[in-house]
Formats: sequence, C-alpha cells, structure tokens
Amino acid sequence: MELRQFRYFTAVAKLGSISHAAQELHIAQPALTRQIQRLEEELGVLLFERTPRGVKLTDAGNQFMMDAARLLDDAAMARECAIRASRGECGNISLALPVIQNAAPSITSLLKRYRQQAPNVGITLHHLISEIQLAKIAEGQLDAGFLLFRPQDDPLFEGIPIFKEKMLLAYPAEWSWPNNKKPRCLKDLQDLDFIWIPRTAAPAWHDRLIHCFFDAGFTPRSVMHGVDAVSMLTLVAAGMGCTVVAEGTRHFAPPSVAFTTLSDLTIEQEWELVWRKDRCSAVLKRLISMI
Repeated sequence: MELRQFRYFTAVAKLGSISHAAQELHIAQPALTRQIQRLEEELGVLLFERTPRGVKLTDAGNQFMMDAARLLDDAAMARECAIRASRGECGNISLALPVIQNAAPSITSLLKRYRQQAPNVGITLHHLISEIQLAKIAEGQLDAGFLLFRPQDDPLFEGIPIFKEKMLLAYPAEWSWPNNKKPRCLKDLQDLDFIWIPRTAAPAWHDRLIHCFFDAGFTPRSVMHGVDAVSMLTLVAAGMGCTVVAEGTRHFAPPSVAFTTLSDLTIEQEWELVWRKDRCSAVLKRLISMI
C-alpha cells in the first residue's frame, strides 16, 4: 500500500463519491476507481458499497477509515518534524560548560536566547574542564562546548568566539607591600611565591602564559600547583602565594583574596563555542548562527 492510496480512500470516504473525490484530487475518475479497486484487492475486503447515488463505507471501510486518518496524521506530523529538524527547530543538543562558569551572564544569556528561538530542542549540559570537553567532542559524546585553550592548529575542531576576559593578579589580602606599593608589572612578582598551573592541565594556555612572562622578563618562582582557577584561588586564600587568574573569578573568590592589574599582563582568556568540524548537526548550526 502507498500513502497516496490512503489519501485517495479518505477523499472518497468523506465525499461519498468517486467523481467528486476525483475532482478534488485533480485526477481522472477512472484512475481513482482503479486505485480504490487495487486497494480493496490488496486488503482482500470491500471498503465501499456501491450505490446509485455514490458509495458508502462498509464495516471494514469504517475501521480502515479510522486507521487511515491516524496514519495520514502521523505522516503529516513526520513531515513537519523533518522540516523543523532540518531548520534546527527540534531535536537534542549536548553541550558542556566549564567546571566553574566564571562569566555566567555571557554564556547563560546565549542559552536563554537559544531556548527562545528553538523551544523544542532538548538541551543537555555537562560541567567539564576544557581538555575533557575537547576529548568528548572528538569522540562524538558532546555536540559542542564552551571552553578555553583550544589548540589552534588542530584541524579537527572549529570554534566561534564568545567573549574575552583580561587577567588579574590574585594575592592574599593579608599580604603587606613595602611602602604600600603593590606590584605594577610582572617583574615585581620575581621574589614572590607563585602558584602555577601544570602544563598537563591546559597545555595551550600554559604555553601562552610562558610566552607572556618571558616577554615581560619574569620567571615565576613556583611553589604550589593548582589544576584550575578554583584550586589556585584556594591556595591564594590560604596564603600560599599569588597567581594570575581571569577577571571573572572575582565573583567567586573568598574575601581573603585581593586582586590588582599589572601593566604588562596583557594576555586575555578567550572563550569559544567549539565543535568537531565534520559533526555539526542542524540544531548546532542554529546555535552557531544565532551566536
């Protein structure tokens, strides 16, 4: 059976006339008659009782009418869903956010706008550090992620900028400075205990910081390591040393941590939405287009 046969049958049943149905369907009456006969032959039952005034449904025809109507509704819905899916208006998308979302308004406002534009898209959010996000995107376990430190020379990934943050010096608020002069540049940190991030935690970002420090003539005296901003700020709060963190971390830093700017700390953290170049679904394309 073909879907058009269901449509032909339904039109004849509703109008009670093959000739009237043929006019509505814009096909020749003999052709419509043959289609109805083929349908009855395939089913092995009579769907219509022929009368001088037209046709009327048999008991089998009445049952088939109910099933045909449901099938045609399902077909119409399937078509509409396919069209909406092609436009990224329905489906599911799996995204990741940083473990500590240090600039919530910048990302959450995007997600809010996306939800307004595509209310039928299901969103699953994960909290993962950038390196794990990249691994899961590469494996197809995530559609995309809001992250830092994407290796720019990796052809597997593609990204679009979201926002940037400047870097600040974070130090224990209890520290006192000679003559009340806070550090003004990176070189002023030369003799201070510095909390560092291991290269394995974020290779690309670690290397960018090293280049920035080298250009400023600063070699950090590393005494402690933290794997992310939260752990480094915890060590700063405990008086273990100072570090450099993104400006957004001020929102969740404890009162025992103070911040200041440095003139030559010009490097910025650049947030991106990143996805695998060869795996970009329609719902993801819609998010990218909106951004």
